[in-house]
Amino acid sequence: MQSDILRYYRVNKTFMSQIGIWPYQSKTMRILIPILLAIIDISYVTAEMIRMFDTWGNIDIAVECILSTIIVIACFTKLFNLSFRTNEMRYLFSLIDYHWQIFNNPTDVEILQNYVIFCRKVVIFYATYVYVSTSLYLLMPISPQILDIVMPLNESRPRKFLFEVEYHIDREKYYYFILFHSYVAVVAVMSIVVCADTTYIAYVQHGCSLFAAVGYRLEHIIIVSKEHHHLSRMSYRTKNEEKTCLDMEIEDIYFKQQTVFRELVICLRKHQLAIQYARLLESSFMLSTGIQLSCNMIALSLIGIQVISNLDNTEDFIRYISLCAGAFFHLLCMSLPGQRLMDHSINIFDKTCRSHWYAFSLKSKRLLRILLYRSIVPCTLTASKIYVMSMANYSTVVQTAMSYFMTFSSLK
Repeated sequence: MQSDILRYYRVNKTFMSQIGIWPYQSKTMRILIPILLAIIDISYVTAEMIRMFDTWGNIDIAVECILSTIIVIACFTKLFNLSFRTNEMRYLFSLIDYHWQIFNNPTDVEILQNYVIFCRKVVIFYATYVYVSTSLYLLMPISPQILDIVMPLNESRPRKFLFEVEYHIDREKYYYFILFHSYVAVVAVMSIVVCADTTYIAYVQHGCSLFAAVGYRLEHIIIVSKEHHHLSRMSYRTKNEEKTCLDMEIEDIYFKQQTVFRELVICLRKHQLAIQYARLLESSFMLSTGIQLSCNMIALSLIGIQVISNLDNTEDFIRYISLCAGAFFHLLCMSLPGQRLMDHSINIFDKTCRSHWYAFSLKSKRLLRILLYRSIVPCTLTASKIYVMSMANYSTVVQTAMSYFMTFSSLK
């Protein structure tokens, strides 16, 4: 990737390098870092499974251990999808570089820059939100120690753990070791979430910018053709000073029609590049998104059970409500990019209809018909070709989850 393009994705490069999935990173780092992350979180999940079997019959502990395991599975699905598809990720970045060379018109460049700058702001906001939320969540176990300093009692408050784990060692003696392991595991998981999601957002946002650039050119194709026609007209006049006014008028119409046709051909080719990019993007994340969506649905169900079960316990209730909000927010971040890509791809049809198509030649109208036919079906991002990532489906999931919560509440 060229350095002038890479500067727009410097934040993404930083996040991807942290977990070893930057496609241009050394092969050693791309192997060692994911393995290290896997060892950390597998060891933690193992400790949770030991705790669950040691306290078999305790529903709360079992649900919490299963919930943590599901979250880890979803995160490592993200990680392994990007790790095992290094060639595809590298190819996507090379396509982004290639598109910046093809979309070299000043207007196209400005649109691509606006979208990539907006994407960088979204990436920074998302990363800040995740890390701040994680930091607040990590403060919960040490809140008794903080209160002992701020508001001391006659006796020390009981120590709390981040999750239910068992190492078959003295839990009180090695409290800070267990807590440190928990913190490392959570930070590793959240780093994977930030990296994978921001990479996904950056890829999709670039696809949106391609459709936006093509749509703008189509809507203003008469203005663009007049600029090209003016240059052609001036060069023609210098060579043909002795032409009659009628000849010049005929030639003027010819130049205009040819310029419009050339612009339509360029728009058609760029639109095809955008469609091909969207299809490759969908195939690269399809399986991973399907597994993540399944994990998200199962996690929401378990969190709903815990929320209803802990209505009388304020601390646990707030904790699980926060997890529930995080699950909904994560699903939103998966659905919203898909909706944006869908809207931008189908907007090509609207932009084409808003152009001055009635002033085009018959040859140009036939070409325009091909463009309309290709843009009538929107490009979508799916989860295993079953679930379309869109806001309509997101709202359906939220409504279904709320109905489940109400059902659990009535049963209790």
